[in-house]
Amino acid sequence: MTTRSTILIVLLAATSSLHAQTAAKTFNKTFNTESKGTVVLDLPGAVDVKTWDSPTIRIEISVSLPSGNNAMLNELATVGRYNLVAKPNGDQLLVNAPNMAKQVRVKGETIHETLSFVVFVPKDMKVEMRTPEVLAEAKKE
Repeated sequence: MTTRSTILIVLLAATSSLHAQTAAKTFNKTFNTESKGTVVLDLPGAVDVKTWDSPTIRIEISVSLPSGNNAMLNELATVGRYNLVAKPNGDQLLVNAPNMAKQVRVKGETIHETLSFVVFVPKDMKVEMRTPEVLAEAKKE
């Protein structure tokens, strides 16, 4: 095998392994509880709820793109795809991700994202889920 053939094989292997990589990133968002008694979580993915002694709500959003790259993930974040919104409603604070309802297509193919959320809520706050994928009940952190 010639040196030129060896270089070509190495470049092809490197290129194919780059396409197989998964892009992943974690984002954080904090909300003031605004003296609310209940937080209602309407999030599109697996949700793990934990309690803590802070008076705020902190949400860690883990996003992965199995067929994407970091540049694509960063661009989706820049345009606000993973922004969370908190809306007061009486004694409740509704937290959702309105931009996740839209499908994203690149070159005619739908982007498939894997999302998971770790939500830290004040220990005296009630939690309601509108999400079917709940990993755990509220745990003392």
